[in-house]
Amino acid sequence: MKNKFIIAVGSNINSPEGFDPIENCNKAINELSKFNIKIIQKSSWYLSEPIPKSSQPKYYNSVFLCNSNHDVNKVLKIIQIVEQKFGRVRIFKNMSRCIDLDIISFNGNVKNSLLLKIPHPRMHLRKFVLLPLFEIDAHWLHPLLKKNIQFFLEKVKCQKIKKLKID
Repeated sequence: MKNKFIIAVGSNINSPEGFDPIENCNKAINELSKFNIKIIQKSSWYLSEPIPKSSQPKYYNSVFLCNSNHDVNKVLKIIQIVEQKFGRVRIFKNMSRCIDLDIISFNGNVKNSLLLKIPHPRMHLRKFVLLPLFEIDAHWLHPLLKKNIQFFLEKVKCQKIKKLKID
């Protein structure tokens, strides 16, 4: 499989079927294999406050390294199908969600289209992406900003985040 990419997953509410956030995210991650996306490595789960700060429940977040023969646009379509299947509703920006899948990085390339920006445009500002990403790839380099993940982790200090001891 020629393409290597990183997907972030998050949730802060139960799914319509009643699955808790981590269970729903794990089911969605497993669903990707049905679309010939292979999960190579997955980070621990992290609990973080919503951004922007609000009264929403805290988020459960993880990232995972994948590979596939699909191009980035096909991966985006697959992710959207999986999000919809697992209860994602998009009514307004930054609303609570039972599933959120984002392509963080794809082959270390840059993409800037109306539908997709890679690397994810705010990933370097979010500790809930940076810490799990550091866990699975401590040498990751931002392809646009040409800085390593350690640099960004040192810059983003104010966000409260906690590593969970969950499988």
